[in-house]
Amino acid sequence: MTKKEQLYYLLNAYLKKEYDVKTFCKAFEDTFYPDTPSDELTPKEYEIFEKLGEKVVRFSPFEEDLKKYPGVYFSGIDIDNAINTCLSDLAK
Repeated sequence: MTKKEQLYYLLNAYLKKEYDVKTFCKAFEDTFYPDTPSDELTPKEYEIFEKLGEKVVRFSPFEEDLKKYPGVYFSGIDIDNAINTCLSDLAK
C-alpha cells in the first residue's frame, strides 16, 4: 500500500470509528512524516494533508495543555473538525 493509499485509509477508518483521535493522530503522523509522500500526492492533496498534519502533530488529550497553551495544542474536537474539513476539501 502506498503512503497515499494509507492516508486515505486512515481517513476512512476514522470515519468508520475504527480509530480514536489519539490513534488516528499517531498513525497519520507516522505515515505523513518524516518522509512526506509529495511524489505520490497531487499538489491539492499535498496542501490539504499538510494542513491536517499541522493540527494532528499538535493534538493533546490533556485539558491542562489546552487551557495553559491556547492556540498551541488542539483538542479531539478540533482534530475531528480538521478531518471533516480535509475530507470535504478532498471531495471538491
